[in-house]
Amino acid sequence: MKCPKCRFDNREGVKFCEECGAKMELTCPGCGTRFSPGRKFCGECGRKLEIIEGIEPPIKGERKHVTVFFSDLSGYTAMSERLDPEEVKEIMGRIFGELAQVLTKYEGFIEKFIGDAVLALFGVPRAHEDDPVRAIRAAKEIHALVETMSPQFEERVGQTLSMHTGINTGLVVTGEVDLEKGVDGVAGDTINVASRLTDLARPGEILIGPETHRQAVGHFTFEEQEPVKVKGRAEPVRIYKILSPKEEPSKIHRIHGLRADLIGRKVEMARLGDAVERLREGRATICSIYGDAGTGKSRLVEEFKASLDLEEIQWREGH
Repeated sequence: MKCPKCRFDNREGVKFCEECGAKMELTCPGCGTRFSPGRKFCGECGRKLEIIEGIEPPIKGERKHVTVFFSDLSGYTAMSERLDPEEVKEIMGRIFGELAQVLTKYEGFIEKFIGDAVLALFGVPRAHEDDPVRAIRAAKEIHALVETMSPQFEERVGQTLSMHTGINTGLVVTGEVDLEKGVDGVAGDTINVASRLTDLARPGEILIGPETHRQAVGHFTFEEQEPVKVKGRAEPVRIYKILSPKEEPSKIHRIHGLRADLIGRKVEMARLGDAVERLREGRATICSIYGDAGTGKSRLVEEFKASLDLEEIQWREGH
């Protein structure tokens, strides 16, 4: 049985780690129930717990470029006024348990549950090139999930339940990041803007900030809203409402209307061209394109595709 703190392999049944003395318990981010390492699902809320079993040592505080996800439950106040606190806790536990599974699926890090809201970070501790897209997809799935669950509680609550969400991308400063205890002291303007967007969003709406929009514009259609003043910001912030996913998403991020020539990729384009020639001869090729975020992998694929005769070459793409 591995220690959740130092990863020492202990004997089965011990209550404290034989290497570092840490208590052999973890906490479910969905409902707060404590459990021993090795469990796959939380016995209280049903959340899948594999991400906790693969726990990592704490990450020291640092400046990180992340996508901040705030989602709030519309109808919580009415529910609190009508129902006993135990009933409210039971309903919120069920809803948060489902929300936690969606966020975990998209590899969002649940920082905390605050009353009727959840704060999650995409990009801590693991960063992905498409963290803003993941956050928006998680939000849409969570909104649909709560709408589906709402009829179960409407008679008791007296109104429908729905989520409203704010998403913003930018720089934050984190304290120590620990997958068991959460993130100690996330701070920065990015958090404040995400919180403000959540306050502005009406039930069922997802509002995003300008950097999230820039990185996700190839995947969703948006409706620009009136810029809003945010505390601590001299200029109003441009905000956008999510409408729907695009049928044919594009991963290329650039300022609309501007396009530079592709430079310094002759070798890579030649290799892909050789693969096409082999294809014409009936020989298959597998090409792997890899590199850090922003080095032009998606642009290379786009330029390569544009060079092909798609009536002759059959192009299939999946994400």
